[in-house]
Amino acid sequence: MANTSTQTHAIERSYVETGLSYQSAVDRFEAAVGRIDQKTVGALAARAAPWPEVEGAIATMTGPSGLMIVALADQGAITSLAGVAIRCRLYLVGNPVIAAQIFKIDVRAALYVPFRVAIHEAAGTSGAMISFDRPSSFLGALDRPELQPIGVMLDRKIDAVVQSILRPS
Repeated sequence: MANTSTQTHAIERSYVETGLSYQSAVDRFEAAVGRIDQKTVGALAARAAPWPEVEGAIATMTGPSGLMIVALADQGAITSLAGVAIRCRLYLVGNPVIAAQIFKIDVRAALYVPFRVAIHEAAGTSGAMISFDRPSSFLGALDRPELQPIGVMLDRKIDAVVQSILRPS
């Protein structure tokens, strides 16, 4: 039988009421972070590009925060077919250059990086809500003190993205 273990760790989650319409929150979020170009990443991997070239290519894909959308699931599109209109999107957000630093310390972090950000309409709130688990808390679950400064840096990056969305346009 395989050796298994289970751990419990508190995760800090942020819920931010934006006061924006769902579509406006989505548009502002997507403008504040970059988007990975899978074709470019695939080409870099296929030819085993040197790391400095990879870093340069990634830098062109990130938004001002240094983060990018790695994947997007429009969960509301399919769940709304059940008869109730639901507007929610789940984003995987990160930066492969930062992920490389994290994975050198502990590859188990692949469970957490890139991290999840959700934008959704919620009953009883004013407009769209942005929800995310704070990177420092989920990286803290690995009990590797070397990850703490990277987690705090990622907290600051996602906080900066959220604050840029909340600023009047």
